[in-house]
Amino acid sequence: MLADQILSLNLTTRKLCKNCNNGVIISQKLRLLYLVRNDVLSPRELVGELCIAKPNLTILARNMISEGLIEKMRVERDMRSVHYKITDKGLQELNKMMEELEESVVKQLQLNEKETQKGEKKLETAINFLNGVE
Repeated sequence: MLADQILSLNLTTRKLCKNCNNGVIISQKLRLLYLVRNDVLSPRELVGELCIAKPNLTILARNMISEGLIEKMRVERDMRSVHYKITDKGLQELNKMMEELEESVVKQLQLNEKETQKGEKKLETAINFLNGVE
């Protein structure tokens, strides 16, 4: 059943890359970096996308700021409002983590290049469907 597979995929992706070279998993850290890679996002947006409580986001963001992966910025229209954006170091870390994830998936599924490309297209179609894009 498709719904069963979608839910299973959602749960499985949270632990997908445990066999990566350095034990990287699809963590909140990776997910946050991925979300802010092209956009500056507010805590409210991140809490909604990451499905975590605001205090957990605060702790995660504080740690990532201290690591130099993201930075906090004020929005011009409301200087009280805080948003987060990725740093150059964060982008490098994101790219590294994504490469490791890709290698791990290809290795675990034993895919050749053609199968990988076919899988990417099918996943893109599924993601667009789930996001309501036609």
